[in-house]
Amino acid sequence: MSEQASPVFPSKGHYLVGSRRAARVGETPLDDLVEIWQRVTSRVVKYGFKIAYEDLEPPRTGIFDGHRIVMDPDVGFEMQCFVLLHLFGHSVQWVAPSLEAKLAAITDTKDKGRFMEALKAYEFEAARFGLQLLREADVDGIDQWYSDFVHTDWRYVERYYETGSIPPWTSCVVTGAAPIKPLAIPPLKHRAVEVRFAF
Repeated sequence: MSEQASPVFPSKGHYLVGSRRAARVGETPLDDLVEIWQRVTSRVVKYGFKIAYEDLEPPRTGIFDGHRIVMDPDVGFEMQCFVLLHLFGHSVQWVAPSLEAKLAAITDTKDKGRFMEALKAYEFEAARFGLQLLREADVDGIDQWYSDFVHTDWRYVERYYETGSIPPWTSCVVTGAAPIKPLAIPPLKHRAVEVRFAF
């Protein structure tokens, strides 16, 4: 992976990472994650979602229900940061009236090939909303880390559906992934939805 610009938070006017090498999935410095977490949680709450911690049944790392995003505190902090962004994106998909028709592709499709295509589109759309949230939180310079995490997560999910068992996370790590592009967050109308989860 080539060197990348350090994360920049304009409102504070400083670099988080300084001269250190850009973070890879699983290697992000804790101080950077804390700054990202503070900025992102603020934006999630401003969008009307509550954030909570609960002891979730393994292998769940987080759940969402249209009103809350809940994470298991036993999950590593870097993963919590990603799960929050990712489940924010999925929450948007389930409570944005303009996106409702798209959900049928993952809930009503019986053909496995078509389901996997729809699932990939669903996962990457959620990721794009997560990146938009980072932009709105003035978090810059971590696009490669985020893109790698999104592609790692997709590889993990895809292998699960291919094999029927949860693969080792470390066997799914991607570096130098194609960049994710942000997607504008549509108007939301909060409503209770069936609890869905990340694993």
